[in-house]
Amino acid sequence: MTSEPTATYFEATHNEIRLAILSDNRPGQGGLDTEHGLSIYMEGPSGRFLLDTGASDLFSRNAEKLGIDLRKVDYCLISHGHYDHIGGLPSFLDLNSTAKIVLSSRIPGAEYLSIKGKPHSITGNVDFRKHRGRFIFIDKSCTLGNIHIYSDLQTNNPLPKGNRNLLIRKSETEAVPDTFRHELAFVIDGVLFTGCAHNGIMNILHSVQESVSFCIGGFHLLDSDGEKEYETDDELRQIAKELRSEYPETAFYTGHCTGDRSFRTLSDAMQDQLHQFHCGQRLTLDSPESFFKN
Repeated sequence: MTSEPTATYFEATHNEIRLAILSDNRPGQGGLDTEHGLSIYMEGPSGRFLLDTGASDLFSRNAEKLGIDLRKVDYCLISHGHYDHIGGLPSFLDLNSTAKIVLSSRIPGAEYLSIKGKPHSITGNVDFRKHRGRFIFIDKSCTLGNIHIYSDLQTNNPLPKGNRNLLIRKSETEAVPDTFRHELAFVIDGVLFTGCAHNGIMNILHSVQESVSFCIGGFHLLDSDGEKEYETDDELRQIAKELRSEYPETAFYTGHCTGDRSFRTLSDAMQDQLHQFHCGQRLTLDSPESFFKN
C-alpha cells in the first residue's frame, strides 16, 4: 500500500485499485478544502466509482485539484440518506451524464433529523424525479455486475451510541429513532465501503458474505464530551479486539464520523491494521497480499 502526497492523479493499471478521499472532516496535504461529509473516488479492475458525494459540491472541486475526471465515473454508490453523504449528488448528476446512482429504495421521501445540539434536518436535498432513469433503487441484498450490495444489515452486535441522536420522521408531528434500514454496504474488488457504519462495523462485517481485504469508511464512534457520553474506552478496546481477532487480514481505514480519541483508542489496540484517512489522501492498493507491506 502506498500513499501519494502530491502530483496529478493517474489511472490505475489492470491489477491496481486506487482511492482518493475527496470529502472529509480532516484536512490533509495540498490545501484542499474540508467539510463535515464523506466522498471517496475509487477505480480498479471493475471500473470507476464515486462512494458517497459529501455534503456539497466540495468533492468535485477537490477532484479537479487532484486531476480526477469524475465525468468518467461508472457508478455513484450512496451509503445512506444523510445530507453529509448525499448532499453533493445533484452536483454529480449535473457533472456526470452517464453514471448510474445506486442507493436504498427507502431514501426517497424520507426525512432525517438530528437532535445533537439544536434539533435540525439532516436530509439530503435531492429531487429524485429529475434524472429518474439514472437511479437504481435497492430493497434487498444483491449483486450488480461486480458490485456486491448489502441491505438489511445484521444488528446482533451493539449499535453505535451516536445513533441515539438520529431520528426519522414518521408523521408531521412525530419522529422516531432511525433504524438505518436505508444504509447499504458495498464490496468491490475486495474493498468494503461502510459509509458511516450506523449499523455498527461488526454487524456490517458479519453481514458481508465474502472475504474483504480492505475496509474504508466511518465507524460512527463519536468522542464523548461534557454533554454526551458515547462508547467507553473499554467498549472501544473490545471492538478493536474483535476486529483484530476475526479479521486479521483486513486493513481498516477510517475517518469522518470516527472521533480522534476513539481512533487513538482503537489504533492502540489494532496497531498497523488501522489507519486514519483525511481529505486529499490517495491510496494505491496493488493487490490484497500487498496491503500490509508499506
